[in-house]
Amino acid sequence: MALSFINIIFLLILITPLDLSLAKKCFLFKDYQVHVINKLPPNSPQLKIHCASKDDDLGDRYPKVGEDFNWSFCARVVGQTLFFCHFWWDSKEKSFDVFNNPHNCVSDSIVPNLLNYCKWEVRPDGFYLELHNRTDGSYYMNHYLDWS
Repeated sequence: MALSFINIIFLLILITPLDLSLAKKCFLFKDYQVHVINKLPPNSPQLKIHCASKDDDLGDRYPKVGEDFNWSFCARVVGQTLFFCHFWWDSKEKSFDVFNNPHNCVSDSIVPNLLNYCKWEVRPDGFYLELHNRTDGSYYMNHYLDWS
């Protein structure tokens, strides 16, 4: 009896780290990332970003020029996950969804995203989203929104 109790305790000790590592992964959902890269000119006013979802507030961020502010999350395949960001740069500001669709990053984009991340660039003339070129299979940055 004592031997089987010791075996059970030993087995639980071995399995516990495995269970904790599995809990960190997306089990029934897909793992996604959002990248927001500051592509504003050097020596320009500081970019401020505040991103959030219904469940997660990522707080105020101040990425330097060339810096990639990014996060990952488990997204439901049936698209109930939504992240939005508010951007401030000099006297300009803009707020929009940066993720609301696991197939296109944002639902109003007609080009499917074949990757499990959404890549955005903030530039002086607006916001760019990485899209897939169906012709040659490459990716390119597409002007998505203006600042105004």
